[in-house]
Amino acid sequence: MARAEVIELFRKFAENGLHVVISSHILHEVDIISDSVIMMSSGYVVAEGDIQSVRNEMDDHPIHIFIRCDRPSLVAALIFQQDSVVEAKIHADGGGLLVASRNADNFYRLFNRIVLDHHISVEAVEPADENVHSVYEYLIGGTGSAV
Repeated sequence: MARAEVIELFRKFAENGLHVVISSHILHEVDIISDSVIMMSSGYVVAEGDIQSVRNEMDDHPIHIFIRCDRPSLVAALIFQQDSVVEAKIHADGGGLLVASRNADNFYRLFNRIVLDHHISVEAVEPADENVHSVYEYLIGGTGSAV
């Protein structure tokens, strides 16, 4: 209960134009309340900025995108026409897929074309690894400390 109250207090500070510096290892909470982050490991800054910009700079880790649609197998087969797609996994429930792409912009353009050309019904499209925890794991590998 106290954590929720503190998070709400931080949100009110932000609404009033105030800034709060938080040092935390609870990355899902950092994700909820932060506009920007500074990630550290062994006393060194390894990344800083808004989490989407930091994630976009990580060329060595493909962007993961979750898609929930009516024909994930067809989408998976068609997206491999793009060189930057490196992986597509059908979700266990059969109603979606997880795509890994080295170029999200190109992927989204291709995906839009596939949806329109094949009349795919799309329920959701969302980044699967554009959060503080994923970025920290990519950068640090789960060791060190995050700020």
